Amino acid sequence: MASKKISMTKPTVKSAGATKQRADTDPVFPYTNKPGSLRRFLQEVPKRPKPAKFDKNVLKSWGFTDTNDMSILRVLKAVGLLGSSNEPTSLYTQFMSMNGGAAHLAKPMRELYAPLFTASHTPYKESSETLKNLFNIHSGGSPKTLEFQIQTFKALAESTSFEQAAISGEVSANGINSSTVSVTNTQIETPVPVHINLHIHLPDNKTRRDYEAIIEDIGRYIFGKNSGESN
Repeated sequence: MASKKISMTKPTVKSAGATKQRADTDPVFPYTNKPGSLRRFLQEVPKRPKPAKFDKNVLKSWGFTDTNDMSILRVLKAVGLLGSSNEPTSLYTQFMSMNGGAAHLAKPMRELYAPLFTASHTPYKESSETLKNLFNIHSGGSPKTLEFQIQTFKALAESTSFEQAAISGEVSANGINSSTVSVTNTQIETPVPVHINLHIHLPDNKTRRDYEAIIEDIGRYIFGKNSGESN
């Protein structure tokens, strides 16, 4: 009787390392699958009244009628423009300003995308290839999800004035702008008084009218006084 050969398959054991590797591929940064809508929404904010909260009806009234447009709200919450119930925050109010509102997004953007700003001074100016590499290192997800994260970052960055925020200076916790303080201190400095003693030796062979003309010339060219002005 021929013996039957039985092959034994060793069961696959999932290691803790493999589980951790899969977890590392989860998206780290917020994203919307409608980055174009996010870009358009941020452009609309300064032009429209501030609602009590955002929902699908408000979005529709603003022209965002696609079901996927709701995904932009989670991005707005992540950057701090909306609260947990989709209500506009104080940052949203500041962002509404047509004059310098975009500068207020610089600080929360640097905090939200801290790993990118650690790797580059201006990640928002980097090439698509460099950004893809940075997001591959610091985030994860499928290639499509990764691209959504990149495009979401670009849309937010386009409505953020990093340069203006750097020029105006960061606003301190007590609400005083450091650049304003330095200017104010410069303006209130007490000027050092300067005393000028002018000795004029006039010739003694001139008429009274000649002397008056000399004095008028001195006033005009040295002190900026015209004839007839008081001292």
